[in-house]
Amino acid sequence: MKLAAVVENYIGFKRALGMRLRSEAAALRSFSRTMGSIDVAEVKPGAVRAFIVGRGPVTASSKQYFSVLSSFYRYVLGRGFANTSPLPATLPRIPPPGPPYIYTHNDLKRLLAATAILQTPQSPWRGQAFRALLLLLYGTGLRIGEALSLTLRDVDLDNRVITVRSGKFFKQRLVPCGPQLRRELAEYANVRRRRQPLPAGDGSSFFANSLGTRWDLAGTQKFFRQVCIEAGVVRNGGPRHQPRLHDLRHTAAQHRIEAWYQEGKDVQRLLPKLATYLGHRDIDGTQRYLHMTPELLREASQRFERYAQP
Repeated sequence: MKLAAVVENYIGFKRALGMRLRSEAAALRSFSRTMGSIDVAEVKPGAVRAFIVGRGPVTASSKQYFSVLSSFYRYVLGRGFANTSPLPATLPRIPPPGPPYIYTHNDLKRLLAATAILQTPQSPWRGQAFRALLLLLYGTGLRIGEALSLTLRDVDLDNRVITVRSGKFFKQRLVPCGPQLRRELAEYANVRRRRQPLPAGDGSSFFANSLGTRWDLAGTQKFFRQVCIEAGVVRNGGPRHQPRLHDLRHTAAQHRIEAWYQEGKDVQRLLPKLATYLGHRDIDGTQRYLHMTPELLREASQRFERYAQP
């Protein structure tokens, strides 16, 4: 049986079980195109390894491809489409991810100003849309995938509540937004977005291109890199260590902790609320978003001094 046909059968099977399988489906179809029009039993181990590792340095994407293909080949072997799996037994060691970039308030101002470079005669709305996206990510701590999956219906500006339907592990949650963020999102939605095509009405994507189709992750990351370079928000270590969109989520959590310290709040008591806001089951998932920055260390030291020397 042709590899492409088996891939589509597998995607349909998984979605029938209630799985979205969006990124996994894209990876499998890319795998099928790379292998060519061959039977699934004819796929060679060397070709699979080359697809997983790629041409550049080994990254976390290699691990993701390996995981997706492992699940796919369990299905292939279980259905008898092939007798052996061409997956490599081991993968090259993946370098550990670098520490997240915690944006300063000055960094954020420069990034917002730099979104103007995305505005072109063909896409006069893109700069304002990207500005709204950055404010949304920082103001709510949403994951980039959650933000790009939002529809106009999900962003309830009257009640200042955002419904996240595409959360991690299929979790849905409600995220409130403040009055300033609400004004920024309303200006974008009413002045720009609703003047673009709405192929699904209020079910259309909140962040969309000129055809009304949702932004894809790769294109959004490309725009963000352009904005970072224009704003001068960079760091040493090469391309793999540059600030990321996901680091806005780390920054949102970090700045909230610092603000609580400055306001004299009971941070330990408030941490479970922050975990809920970020969509975590408990504070264990939130701890990886808390980093000992100079600002946080200073606030914690001042609080200890007030405690030790009242």
